Amino acid sequence: MKITANNTNSFLAKPPKKLGAILFHGNDFGLISERAKQFALLFNNNLDDVFSVTRLTGDMLSGEPALIADSAAAIPAFGDHRLVLIKGRGTELLAACKLALAHPIDGAIIVVEASETTTKHALVKLFEASKTAASIGCYADTIDDIRTLATEIFAADNITASDDSLEIITNRLGSDRGSSRQEIEKLALMAGPNGILEAEEVHIALGDSASITIDDIADALASGAVARLQKSLQKAWHEDVNAIMIVRGCQAYFQQLWLAGYAMVSGQTAQSAIRSLRPPPHFKIRGRLQLHLQRWRPHITIEIVNRLQDVELQIKSGRVESQVFAAQSLLGICLRAPR
Repeated sequence: MKITANNTNSFLAKPPKKLGAILFHGNDFGLISERAKQFALLFNNNLDDVFSVTRLTGDMLSGEPALIADSAAAIPAFGDHRLVLIKGRGTELLAACKLALAHPIDGAIIVVEASETTTKHALVKLFEASKTAASIGCYADTIDDIRTLATEIFAADNITASDDSLEIITNRLGSDRGSSRQEIEKLALMAGPNGILEAEEVHIALGDSASITIDDIADALASGAVARLQKSLQKAWHEDVNAIMIVRGCQAYFQQLWLAGYAMVSGQTAQSAIRSLRPPPHFKIRGRLQLHLQRWRPHITIEIVNRLQDVELQIKSGRVESQVFAAQSLLGICLRAPR
């Protein structure tokens, strides 16, 4: 069965009793790992229990397609379920998973973390077609997902985060759930119990090289600087910056241009319009915004925001190669930038 994004949380909180196997797949490896662990802990609170938990990898299954089924059939020393945890590339897991799902799974739970898959991969289709197995896609968090994650982590230590600081967090994070959680937990540690987080300190704390690279890409895009855009994208790919985060960063920049542009239409000066933005732009990019406001009109910038949202959805669908599609889309916008 295929579990939709809207039903994922409720499904993981209370999976059906007939479920014998579950597949986590997608491009957010941190989220895959987090959800697989969350699910496995429902059946055994000690995942290092070698008497009831078996761990397999794709390499171990090479030439031994019966290994998953054999491991699932083993009687657990403690508890009601034998837990079989598997990690590997989709293709190398396919034969063993087919064999394991071919017969009823009694007294065992199989949890698979697959990389190098798309929604059309045979492994994904195998789990979706099964009545006793489930497939859950794990893709880059939305802005709302990151806000919820941050809010939950801060609430645990009674930390107050301003709306501006949360806005910065949601714009900067989201390419990998594990990395996002780690960065937010660092912010919580920095604030301390009952602490307060403001925009400027969050800006500084999250000002890593990837964020700087995304800022450079957005600047080149809005400037119509094709050569600089290509160079910045090459740097981003070299640093393994997630394509969705690049597109999202450009969305945020053009949304700022749109909001400031409409403020200017209402009679504000460029400087006043930029100062009114929330979250407030970092002082290093305020000069860029002022220059770009001279060439970009609000009705055009909102078209770019909508186009970039479509690009993000296409990448998330898994039907396109993320880096190539992102680069082509951004280049098309750059070439049409007002001069």
